[in-house]
Amino acid sequence: MDSANSSNTIRDVHVRYGECQRNHAANVGGYALDGCREFMAASEEGTEASLTCAACGCHRNFHRRVVETEEAVNDCE
Repeated sequence: MDSANSSNTIRDVHVRYGECQRNHAANVGGYALDGCREFMAASEEGTEASLTCAACGCHRNFHRRVVETEEAVNDCE
């Protein structure tokens, strides 16, 4: 059996949310970011408030999504 076929690759995926990208001055015709550097949930995971940022008050979707993957190779012979 080929060793490439017998190895298992395990991927560990972590998602975090970075800086806020919402234009907070859009309602007055300008462009301004609030400077919030990272999403911080306003409440515990699983609640509706956990999707709101405690720092800037925006929904989590306004923050840049960062996906970090880690690969581990498990060789079983």
